[in-house]
Amino acid sequence: MVNPDFDNAAVTEVHFELQGTLLPRDHGYPLFLELSRLLPWLPDEALAAVHHIHAAETGKDDLLILNRRAKLVIRVPIHREADLATLSGQTVTIGGFKLTIGKGKTKPLTRHSPLYAHCVTTGSMDEEAFASDINRILDELKITCRFICGRRQTITTADGVAYGYSLLLHELPIDQSILVQQRGMGGNRKIGCGIFIPHKSTNALV
Repeated sequence: MVNPDFDNAAVTEVHFELQGTLLPRDHGYPLFLELSRLLPWLPDEALAAVHHIHAAETGKDDLLILNRRAKLVIRVPIHREADLATLSGQTVTIGGFKLTIGKGKTKPLTRHSPLYAHCVTTGSMDEEAFASDINRILDELKITCRFICGRRQTITTADGVAYGYSLLLHELPIDQSILVQQRGMGGNRKIGCGIFIPHKSTNALV
């Protein structure tokens, strides 16, 4: 049974417009450091999560290019939503590239299945061990569903390099979708990992 304390009003997202040119592909940790400078409460907020910024390929493995659709998306408990307003108009520097944060728009979480995470880290490097970790986490959450692992990824964390995989949860009971989005899976949620969003199909992951 889903914990009744977790409903779609407990956690929300704010989507901020972004202005900039380039962004490191591995930008989660430096972005978190810059946001923590502007939001001192962020490191200690257990349910807060900062999404990976989706941007276009440049042809270089280490750089992405921002387009008009690029957004800074932060998931927070509802009582922190107003605190995010301070970000509008601020400039952060990520890997030597400046990003200006624009207006924010609140978008509540939605009940949806399947769900997709850009990267999930569990501490395991190989796919077999990672899959075992995911089965254990699902058991702890009392969730029965199927999943598909995508490619392995390397990310920078405060403790050095970590490895993770993109992950699709399908045949997920719709009444447990909000729980997964709020809790996430694995670690490093403040640097873009373990954050689930609605996904259209079970097509191959990237």
